[in-house]
Amino acid sequence: MPNDLIDFWRRVDLSRAPYAHPDDLEALASKGGKYADMESKDFGSFVAGSRFGDFKDNRFHLSLLPAPYGGNLAKADIFILLLNPGFGFADYHAEYKSAAFRARAEGNLKQDFDGVEFPFLWLDPEFCWHGGFAWWEKKLRKTITRIAEARFNGRYLDALRNLSRRLAQIELVPYHSPSFGAHGLIKKLESSKKAKAFVRSSLIPAALAGGKTVIVTRRDADWGTLHPSEHVIVYKGGLTRGASLGPETPGGKAILRRYGINA
Repeated sequence: MPNDLIDFWRRVDLSRAPYAHPDDLEALASKGGKYADMESKDFGSFVAGSRFGDFKDNRFHLSLLPAPYGGNLAKADIFILLLNPGFGFADYHAEYKSAAFRARAEGNLKQDFDGVEFPFLWLDPEFCWHGGFAWWEKKLRKTITRIAEARFNGRYLDALRNLSRRLAQIELVPYHSPSFGAHGLIKKLESSKKAKAFVRSSLIPAALAGGKTVIVTRRDADWGTLHPSEHVIVYKGGLTRGASLGPETPGGKAILRRYGINA
């Protein structure tokens, strides 16, 4: 099902920065560098450079690997749609100082999960020190706890592992930034078009048929016309700001339904 999207991202050169899809480069480099930092940086040069501590610079970090999706797209049955991956100082340290993390991030991009126990990287306790784990685990904690109680005799780790095999994320824009200010690029990035096409042609039909759950947490208008249903959850208003996934939220309830657990 996700072959077109994966094949698209296998064209990215992971040997050197800037790490961006070649079909996106022209748009990313437009307007004199307004949207993206094209300069190659590793952890040391980032910390020593002008962007470290410049909290007003919201350009995309193209020295970090793009993250157009997370989790095993072929096997997941719960999909979370988001805007773009955020940014924290740990991102540079993780990708340039941790060989294990770097390998997993590249494996996710290539959708290579051979021997991987936690396909959804952000629920792998091995990387609990990273901001990505902290963000996702906190948002899902109460829902995972419910799953652990109902399906795994209260064993949180077993529930975490199981959800990691069933959960995936799709980002509308795949590049890291502290906050998002590049709304004008969404319709110009080929990667965004590919993400929307995958959702429209593969995920939504599967969800309407009852085989998958799709939770749209951010920018539903930019994802296209998505009609809410039992398995297509579209966040509106204040829900979009927090993208909450606890058991009391529409998204959390949908995840529990997928497990056959009453909210």
